[in-house]
Amino acid sequence: MDSNGLRLFRAVAQSGSVAAAADSVHSVPSNISARIRKLEDELGAQLFVREPRGMRLTAAGEVLADYAERILALGAEAKAAVAEVVGGGGALRLASMESTAAVRLPPILAGFAAGHPRIGLSLTTGTSESVLQAVLERRADLGFAGGPVRHDRIVGEAVFTEELVLAVPHSVTSVEQANTRAMLVFRSGCAYRARTENWLRRRGEPPRTIMEFGTLDGLLGCIAASMGVSLLPRIVVERPHLAGQISALTIADSRVETWVIRHRDCVPSRAMNAFMDCLRSPAQAA
Repeated sequence: MDSNGLRLFRAVAQSGSVAAAADSVHSVPSNISARIRKLEDELGAQLFVREPRGMRLTAAGEVLADYAERILALGAEAKAAVAEVVGGGGALRLASMESTAAVRLPPILAGFAAGHPRIGLSLTTGTSESVLQAVLERRADLGFAGGPVRHDRIVGEAVFTEELVLAVPHSVTSVEQANTRAMLVFRSGCAYRARTENWLRRRGEPPRTIMEFGTLDGLLGCIAASMGVSLLPRIVVERPHLAGQISALTIADSRVETWVIRHRDCVPSRAMNAFMDCLRSPAQAA
């Protein structure tokens, strides 16, 4: 059972067909089918149910899929760890909520890059749910998500505490005045959206128009254009370039934590440890 066979098995499991898997890994269907049959012979178990429109995992396939993900991730981590020792560099993949990436991370990333110029950085953004999924699937080494994060395969800690405020057009001066406005939210899976929905329920407000956005800039632009209001961290709303366009109204029970998370089975690399040292430094805490 070699890593390439597991990689092809994972591709079929994720895509649902041999043809789609072949496209994704730049192989040919006959090669993938042969490798799947070899795996099934080695394990003495059928891994897929062949159906007219594709393939789905059997119970044995589901078990192998979990182990395959971990084995392939460990292989990638081992390769990266050796590369760090040999070349003194490395790579760090981060995933973050968009608001955290926009406001909290830039000075941290700048300081880290200056101190560790040979470590490559990549950052993807999304909802808290998508960040968690990226870490679980080993597509990200570290993630920044709304906390607390409770999952048996995740370890994490609080790194930032945000105060949520009601972000309103500059002409709106009270929460009551904002009651008739549409509520602007991020996609489902966003921690701030969940807090917004809870806040509306606690206030016993009648249903109001909900408008969903995929980006922070788009949401802020529509608040400034008086299309609606939103619950956002104060640090996001009170940036200088938004002065005169968007105001922050204080609300009750507004504290929310941002956690940094990693996979429990992940052996922290030098790059991860160096980044965590930077994140925990007194300068960043200030």
